[in-house]
Amino acid sequence: MIRTKYFSLYTTSIYCALMLFISSCQIASKSSNSAKQSLKENFKNPPHEVRPQAWWWWLQTPTSKEAITRDLEEMKAKGLSGCMVLDGGVGPFGPHKWKKKTIIDTTEIRYEITDEYKGGSLRQPNDKMEMWSKPWRDMVRFASLEAGRLELDFGVFIGPAGCAAPWVTPNYGQQELVWGELSVEGGNLINQEFPKPKLPVQTKRQRENQTVKDAQNAFYNEIAILALPDKKTPSINEIINITDKLDEKGHLNWNVPKGHWRIIRFGYRPTGRNLGGVFYIDHLSKEAFDLHWQKTVGTLLKEMSPEERKAFKYVECDSWEAGDPNWTKHFSKEFKNRRGYDIIKYLPALVGVNIESDETTEHFLNDFRLTISDLISENHYGRQQEVAHEHKLESYAEAAGPHQYQADLKKCVSKCDVAMGEFWMPSPHREKPSGRFLVREAATAAHTYGIKKVFAESFTSVGPNWEVAPFQMKAAADQAFCDGLNWICFHTFSHRPSVNVMPGLTHSAGTHFDRTNTWWNQSMPFVDYLSRCSYMLQQGLFVADVLFYNGHGLRSGADAFEWKDGMKNPPESLGEGYDYDKCNEDVLLHRLEFKKDKLVLPDGMNYRVLVIDEKTPVSLKALKKIVNLVEQGATVVGKIETSMLGNTDDFNEYQNLIKRIWGNIEKGEHHIGKGKFVWNKSIRDVLQSKNILPDFECTGLSDAGVIDFIHRKTEDTDIYYVASKWQPVEKVSCSFRVSNKQPELWNPVTGETRHLTNFKVENGQTIIPMEFGPSSSYFVVFKEPISIQNSVSNWPIFKIIQRIEGSWNLSFDKNWGGPESVVFPNLIDWTKHENSGIKYYSGSATYRKTFDMVTLNENQQLYLDLGKVHELARVKLNGVDLGITWSKPYRINITSHVKAKGNTLEIEVVNLWPNRLIGDAFLQEEEQFTKTNIRKFTKATRLLPSGLIGPVQILTTETN
Repeated sequence: MIRTKYFSLYTTSIYCALMLFISSCQIASKSSNSAKQSLKENFKNPPHEVRPQAWWWWLQTPTSKEAITRDLEEMKAKGLSGCMVLDGGVGPFGPHKWKKKTIIDTTEIRYEITDEYKGGSLRQPNDKMEMWSKPWRDMVRFASLEAGRLELDFGVFIGPAGCAAPWVTPNYGQQELVWGELSVEGGNLINQEFPKPKLPVQTKRQRENQTVKDAQNAFYNEIAILALPDKKTPSINEIINITDKLDEKGHLNWNVPKGHWRIIRFGYRPTGRNLGGVFYIDHLSKEAFDLHWQKTVGTLLKEMSPEERKAFKYVECDSWEAGDPNWTKHFSKEFKNRRGYDIIKYLPALVGVNIESDETTEHFLNDFRLTISDLISENHYGRQQEVAHEHKLESYAEAAGPHQYQADLKKCVSKCDVAMGEFWMPSPHREKPSGRFLVREAATAAHTYGIKKVFAESFTSVGPNWEVAPFQMKAAADQAFCDGLNWICFHTFSHRPSVNVMPGLTHSAGTHFDRTNTWWNQSMPFVDYLSRCSYMLQQGLFVADVLFYNGHGLRSGADAFEWKDGMKNPPESLGEGYDYDKCNEDVLLHRLEFKKDKLVLPDGMNYRVLVIDEKTPVSLKALKKIVNLVEQGATVVGKIETSMLGNTDDFNEYQNLIKRIWGNIEKGEHHIGKGKFVWNKSIRDVLQSKNILPDFECTGLSDAGVIDFIHRKTEDTDIYYVASKWQPVEKVSCSFRVSNKQPELWNPVTGETRHLTNFKVENGQTIIPMEFGPSSSYFVVFKEPISIQNSVSNWPIFKIIQRIEGSWNLSFDKNWGGPESVVFPNLIDWTKHENSGIKYYSGSATYRKTFDMVTLNENQQLYLDLGKVHELARVKLNGVDLGITWSKPYRINITSHVKAKGNTLEIEVVNLWPNRLIGDAFLQEEEQFTKTNIRKFTKATRLLPSGLIGPVQILTTETN
């Protein structure tokens, strides 16, 4: 009986365990299905937090609560998640920027000199409402209250182009080291006047602003007066501090030792750097930032009620355009705390004096540069984050450049709650891609510092005005997404003080994206596309095989227009198909480890090899950490060509390490511990020697074809975004470094998802035949085990079964000069019409037609193809709104709504503003339909093609 009872309990336990296991499997299965469903559902209908924001550009002019409410309600209606108020007036970008025009062809972008805009003007408003004034703050408070009512997120911009503000006095402005010299013969007592050094007037801007420069020269602070023997390389002990020998009247009284002496007076003054007469704050000073906060956001917060605070989520600082400060009030103290020695006697090295030796001087200059970098990142960006968090706000900043080269940009980004860069539309102001795409530095900082969101001032431009539609914006967005962007901020949504004037008062820079756009009411599908991309690209972690070490990232005279690090730009040694990140010394020393055959970061990012970026100066601390990683098993590619030593580093230790590793240059490989250093071998070869295949490959491209990619990975899902840059159709073979998972195609334009069935798996790769339409892009998602695989084409073949020809009835808006009703015998470009109301029309017009189907097969999928459209179209069939098409091919599925006889078709088409603005140039001002401050378009400007050009056809699909 005892044995029987024991057996019964045992079997009961087994049964319970089995049931528990089955139940847990069912729960896990449901959880997996739920996660997949959530991913798909959120892709189709992206959540609030991934939807675009907008730079809500106020124009330093009085406004109304009605206009504020109208703007915010329109943002909400079009699917934005929020906005940030910034204010800088209508901007300076007028006729001097309109000497070229942008031509976007199917396979290239070019810029042509033109006189089409000669005679254009940029009109400034007559009255002003100054940023941060009491009337301005009151309107911002109301805007925040309204944003809360509408459940929009709200932010405020704390200062343009690096924080310039009217309250900034010389003692809180940017500071610069200045010096003056005397040459004296020793052996006697001198008593002579030693004038204060002055800032040199060098640039054209400074010469034009001489009054400002004089005002800055009136403010001067002493640092030190140093005497040194006038010889090639004085020792530090030969330099004498004689600051106390200067009396109150500015006379130097000193008993000079024998010899020829060079006396240098060092001080600092404000740089005079300003934005339209408004000075930049001292970015090296925590004290200056605190006062700036107190005068701006601090004052606003004190006035805001809890209800007004509800939507207020963040503050933002714009990109660095503030020049090159190199001193601050407490610089000497900060230098000693950070570098471990006194700076004063080394100051002559800053004016070209070699002290002790070439090496000692170089090491001091390194220490000086690093101190500036530390102070900018900590006392500006870091302090902004600290103060923002104290007030339960997030801190945003365009800390990733492009004009800043004095600071470690990645470290600056690490002090922000989102990583932020910028990207531009093509314009004559930024002709080269390397000057337009400035996202990569922010993205790589985000990946290496564990920041989820990579935000960007998006679609910026100078030159084009109302000349682009969403389809032209798509290629720029796709490039930025492939560079690492995963959250959009439109630049710009100009705030219009009027609710009925069109296109109204507006900022002169940025791609116009606001309620006065001709295509504003058709813009939500474009917003949805951007939101879907942002959602997917925020999932999981970025996938990269290579981590480049680029030290402190300090650059010499960096120019935004030539800054290739701003976009994905793999070196020839790596080539295409592998992705990478770059890390700084901070990440290398404090975040990077080697575990399980990979270089890993605390947030889960991992890499297979570490590369010493070409010509990157490397410090002793960094070199020792790199050796430590190799000892644990890491592979490091490259060799050190330049040191980044300070005056407290052991030079001999550094040289011995270099000799130990790279002593035999011919060898090309050196093992230390479990790992190795490799040089004289390409990064690609090193990866492939480890059997690491390219993450993505594409073959079969046309000569002009460019297809880019980015890869994100969650615990169980691989997400690739692949995008074709140009408009010709590409039929290619794409290889993804994923195996034994079903590929799915997720279309960000439509939100549709489907299986790809024609593929093969070889050598750890899934190879898929793919087709890309004009500037098209897709997510290829791998999550589930392979369930369906065949030879049927992944892309349907479209066959024309009917042309919709003959006349069309059109209706235009008479308020914009068009006829209420007109018949087009056939489809033509509006600008070719003899009626001037149509020729110069801007806005929406509706085409109407009734047609019968020639044949109707219930088993067919039917599509309405609109052919050529300028620029967007909404389709209604038999009273059913089938949606808006904004990108090529302009095609909509009509299967469920077409009938054999009597189909009523309505196509609402919208073009752009320039044609009406050109037409108005022929009219007296009182007769003009438009009112705006940007009068760029003249009688000589070429009209833009407009309307439905066609041919309009019904297509069906075939498979092969």
